[in-house]
Amino acid sequence: MSDLQISLLGIGACVVAGVYAFNLWQERQFRRRSEAAFAREHDDVLMPAAPAADGAAETRIEPTLDAPPAAPVFKAPVPRARAAVMVDPVIDYVVEAELAAPAASAGLHDELIGLALDWHKPVLVAGYDAATGVWQPAGMDSGSEHAQLRFALQMSNRSGCIEQEQLSAFRDAVQKWAESRGGKIKCLDIDLAHAMAVQLDRFCADVDIAIGVNVVTRDGAPFSGTKIRALAEAGGLKLESDGVFYLRGDSGNTLYTLDNHEPMPFMPEQIKTLSTGGVTFLLDVPRVADALREFEGMLACARSFGSTLGGTLVDDNRNALTEDAIDKIRRQLTGILATMEAGQIAAGGARALRLFS
Repeated sequence: MSDLQISLLGIGACVVAGVYAFNLWQERQFRRRSEAAFAREHDDVLMPAAPAADGAAETRIEPTLDAPPAAPVFKAPVPRARAAVMVDPVIDYVVEAELAAPAASAGLHDELIGLALDWHKPVLVAGYDAATGVWQPAGMDSGSEHAQLRFALQMSNRSGCIEQEQLSAFRDAVQKWAESRGGKIKCLDIDLAHAMAVQLDRFCADVDIAIGVNVVTRDGAPFSGTKIRALAEAGGLKLESDGVFYLRGDSGNTLYTLDNHEPMPFMPEQIKTLSTGGVTFLLDVPRVADALREFEGMLACARSFGSTLGGTLVDDNRNALTEDAIDKIRRQLTGILATMEAGQIAAGGARALRLFS
């Protein structure tokens, strides 16, 4: 190796070390700023939660079997146990308005919803009830007036991360409304709020996993729709109008689904004459509480399908799902759930249902 090559290697090593050190410094700086920002006021914006809508479209991500999940980069503060989360500064950009006199927020709520319509992000409103000393839902059709209000824009979901310009537009709309009523606002600095939104979005992307198990024909003879429906219903799954079988929990939340491995959905009026070369079981990990248990139930159901229909279990690359492969999925799933718990965004919890929608 020549002196020039040795020199270039040395310079490259120094550059890599410098970048790594700079990234560590940036992460420490951001964590210090974000924790200080949340610590100021997050306790008094917690309110009873509205149930999240289920059945949102999801992005299929096959598990990476050989790599352990990355350590969480986003640490959320722990809310008080006395109340469930509604307006939540961990996942919402919150603008608080203090007015000269109580006023209805319905008009502004309508305006904010219209503003955020193309952003695909929910808008929430909370009003402070001085008589009870608690925050309660306000906005459209609430019929209530408040002198203190909090307007919240969700910073991330499966549509992506909120843009900095959108945060500014949201804040400016609330500020204009409040000032017209002799009020004032307070909120996080836009730059800091957007940096927190980006970190939150990255955290969610790291744990947004759907585990799929396919049962495909072993000898080329297709599975009949009638047999598929009978087996699915015996396992507690019900065919719904979108042509997918759902196993739902007591509250109506989806535990896992069964879909046609081929493009044609299982439409109720056609399933008697339909045949297919395979079916797909799917578990949307972030939206399922006790996802490890539900994975075992889904796996047992898939094995029952394979045994009864004469099929075999494969992954999306049509590789056989051996016991070793399944154990790797279990380990990865356990790691993902631990990462979500450490980030205070438990799978199937109120925050997760909002973020992964």
